[in-house]
Amino acid sequence: MTPNSSASSLHWYVGCVRSCQEKKVAESLLRMGVEHYLPVRREIHKWSDRRKLVETLVLPRFIFIRCTDNDRVALLAREQRIWRFLPSEGKAAVVRDEEMETFRRMVQDGPAPVRLSDRNLSPGDRVRVIDGPLAGLECELVSVATGRCLAVRIGVLGTATMDLDIQTVERI
Repeated sequence: MTPNSSASSLHWYVGCVRSCQEKKVAESLLRMGVEHYLPVRREIHKWSDRRKLVETLVLPRFIFIRCTDNDRVALLAREQRIWRFLPSEGKAAVVRDEEMETFRRMVQDGPAPVRLSDRNLSPGDRVRVIDGPLAGLECELVSVATGRCLAVRIGVLGTATMDLDIQTVERI
């Protein structure tokens, strides 16, 4: 939006978009000349009578926008389908360039779909399994790696190793 913005004043922000408006917002930003990233993944969907390559949103209702802070505020007034920017500590959250580049590579080149978890679990946390055949089991989390719980400590029984999806546990 601002033609003379220096690269150092540009930051990646996470825009919260109205439902089912992600691609329209991306088109609008493209017309305005605003750098953005809408993470989509191409997948083959199968139906009983056909297969089709479709673009699936990795993060529904979110779009990444690279601009200055002033341009971010102006975008809220200009693009009604962006209803806010993701907050962090009372101001708009900023995604570092390195994190953005890593995320882009994961989406584009990763062998499996990217899944985000807002669960900040760490070893030592007491957790409860909330899904699957072990639902209701309470234990201590021993390790977490790449979105998987690799082992849990179960009281006096010691450490039992199991590969649980991080989405299936919650902090107690």
